[in-house]
Amino acid sequence: MTETEEFLLKNMAVIEQRWPNIRRTLEEAPELPDVDLDKGTQHSTLVIGGIHLGSRYNPLSEARLQASLVREGSKCVRVYGMGNGHLPRTLLNRQEIERLVVIIMNTAVAEQSFRYFDQTDWLLNPRVELELAENEEDIHFPFAAVPSCLQLASDSAARLRDLVFLELATPYIQARHRAEDGDRTQRLRENLDLIQSDGDIGELFDIRQGEMIIVAAAGPTLDSHYDWLSAQNGKHILIAVDAALKPLLEAGISPDIVVTIDPYREGIHRFFSSVPLDLFHDKVLVYFPVVHGDILRIWPGRRLCSYSSSGFYKEFRKQYPKGMLFSSGSVLHPSVDLAVKMGAARVIFLGVDLSFPGGNSHVAGSPASCEKGNDQSLHWVLNGRGKRVPTTANLRGYLRDLEKYIARCSGVEFVNGSMEGAFIQGTSYME
Repeated sequence: MTETEEFLLKNMAVIEQRWPNIRRTLEEAPELPDVDLDKGTQHSTLVIGGIHLGSRYNPLSEARLQASLVREGSKCVRVYGMGNGHLPRTLLNRQEIERLVVIIMNTAVAEQSFRYFDQTDWLLNPRVELELAENEEDIHFPFAAVPSCLQLASDSAARLRDLVFLELATPYIQARHRAEDGDRTQRLRENLDLIQSDGDIGELFDIRQGEMIIVAAAGPTLDSHYDWLSAQNGKHILIAVDAALKPLLEAGISPDIVVTIDPYREGIHRFFSSVPLDLFHDKVLVYFPVVHGDILRIWPGRRLCSYSSSGFYKEFRKQYPKGMLFSSGSVLHPSVDLAVKMGAARVIFLGVDLSFPGGNSHVAGSPASCEKGNDQSLHWVLNGRGKRVPTTANLRGYLRDLEKYIARCSGVEFVNGSMEGAFIQGTSYME
């Protein structure tokens, strides 16, 4: 009997004894084609699909760093991914932990880890519970995570993987925003006259009770809906994100409301400078106060100012009260929230792909459109057909925040226009 066979038998015997259902699931795991044992001078690690499951130089130091996410004194802890077993062991050294739930993010990866490493010590610990990611609907705190296991997550673990990544990235995102506060504060001062004279987004709240409202984002699938949009003949309010404005106009479709939130002039000036704005005297621009004044001043129609719930606006909201729209980094978020706050009973998503179906970043004709290719090695999500489509880390974050928002909107039906983009939990599909 080889050493790998011996390790697998020992580990599986414990799992059979404690979690027989998981034993059966592990036995049914698909075979991984690209697995190698990288042997260091003192430690070894598995390499799966080019990704090291753990450090081969100092795995204990790595595990202690990962475990540092869990505050001292915690009694119940989740671990997302087990790696080579070092992280569960490290946390079990804390005697105050009464319950350690280890989440398997990919059964095929876990089976290989059990094949190459004896992990019976932590598996036998009575404080340990083993669970499959597909049985976890949300993340639980406090937690630690093995990054390689998140990267190698299976399809059924994709949503949980993204929620964990989002939490891990939050401190960085917050720090980046704080670093930008000086520029944004300056922009507020520059826009003060507009903020005071322009309308309040609250003027649109509750004016379309029970209606259907369409939200057009700039995803690659937007152009598949042009005929349908044209056939609506203005029967429903159409809210468009800024990047979708030009391609919609080129298709002969004029949105009723355009939403823009980006503070960087170079980023959004191209969305407005390339379209005949004289067509928009009777249309509405919804904006956040940090949008560059050059963009706001060229809009010929009605402008409505909105805040987000960010603490950055806290004092400013007191001085210059306006309504608020939900935002978590994407212009899509306040566009959807606006539809809901206008009173929509049904919100239609068009071009809300949050991924790159067809290998493109945006719909053809958008100034932001570029080729992205179909590389799924770094970031992917499942589409409406259950197939992987490439995306980026930030789009994955926007998707999961949108899903959390939808879950809070009882009484509103959300309908996704395309199955080619990211599957959005809480939505149904158009016929």
